[in-house]
Amino acid sequence: MTTQSKWVIEDETKNQVVRASTIKPRLDYATETVDGILEVLVQKRRDLNESNVSLYRRSDGTAESLKALESEVRRELEISYAVESLRQVRRSLDSIAGMGNVPAGLAPTISLVRIVRSRMLSLLPATDFELGELSLVLSGVIIDAAHLASACLDFEKANEESRRLLDEAKLIADSKIYKQFPNLDFLQGLSC
Repeated sequence: MTTQSKWVIEDETKNQVVRASTIKPRLDYATETVDGILEVLVQKRRDLNESNVSLYRRSDGTAESLKALESEVRRELEISYAVESLRQVRRSLDSIAGMGNVPAGLAPTISLVRIVRSRMLSLLPATDFELGELSLVLSGVIIDAAHLASACLDFEKANEESRRLLDEAKLIADSKIYKQFPNLDFLQGLSC
């Protein structure tokens, strides 16, 4: 059995799209990639939620059962945070209307993807390659679009926007978890 390097893209058509000189096919590829990652994360969150609800119902209030529940709820919260962050990326991709708004519209998404990637590495290592690929594609699209449109990239503004989007994603994820498990005291100390 031969081990394939994670740096080699096996599908030649994907390799051609990722390295394409035009922006639109790469935007489409980024959208496809986000959708694929979201599908995996949403399913994982669903599975965790079912398990956590069951664990919550069986919890007898002892320190051991609460600690086990807390650990699993933290995992669910982390995945919910990743889902909501990637939904922000998807909305940004959907908002692109022309070459001129690609740099400003997508620049904040690079931080979102990189943060999600680093946070998911220990929880779902299988998503690492796709998140890395998404980061590279988005970076290339932003740089190329800025160059073609003679636009300046304002990274300070992009970072402020990405912080705002991450805060929004955190609020949504926290709200869903708090609504699901309203009587757990340790949720007050949870944060992403």
